[in-house]
Amino acid sequence: MASLTNRDISSAQRTNSPIGYMLIKCLQLNLQHSRSATYILTQIIHQKNIDVAFLQEPYTVRNNVAGFPKSFRKFAYGNGRKRAVVIVNNNKIDAVALKQVSGEDASLIEFSCKGLKFYGASLYFTIDRDMGRDIRKVEEIRKLTRGKGLIISIDSSSRSKLWHDTQTNQRGKNLEEFIITSDLFLINEETEFPPSKQSGVAAGST
Repeated sequence: MASLTNRDISSAQRTNSPIGYMLIKCLQLNLQHSRSATYILTQIIHQKNIDVAFLQEPYTVRNNVAGFPKSFRKFAYGNGRKRAVVIVNNNKIDAVALKQVSGEDASLIEFSCKGLKFYGASLYFTIDRDMGRDIRKVEEIRKLTRGKGLIISIDSSSRSKLWHDTQTNQRGKNLEEFIITSDLFLINEETEFPPSKQSGVAAGST
């Protein structure tokens, strides 16, 4: 899994945020449609005071994201089974969805908090779909948010040492090339678990 940002995220923090701006804590996880993983994640969000979670393959009931408390704001779109969702657990953060680029595998949100404004996206690249189509979705999101801070959290169904995997496959190489040529920055943090499925939760954070 890869979490990316652009140059504008840091400038947005510097120019738009007043002294004493709030630190926003984010994470990224693939839940593998697991109800038990959703329960564990809910506990983590409460214990670690996570503000925003960018999730892929959430637990669903009748195609809708389920298993989270009502106090969490959920942003997931499309008529089919949702495979990308953004969860917000902080009432001080205003969040508005950009539905024109959102769907079952993509959720783009505009965040505002104490003078700071930026965008965040959760994306799922299914392994049986041409990656070029998914990369075009990322390009569409970048065009729409050009000049603004942007965080993109992706489960790309690819492997790369660039995001702390043990090996790199062809899909990973393709995504690496896109990241480099698009002037994006990888912000994954290395954890004790590799970025693959571990006990119902795929490890990877922003």
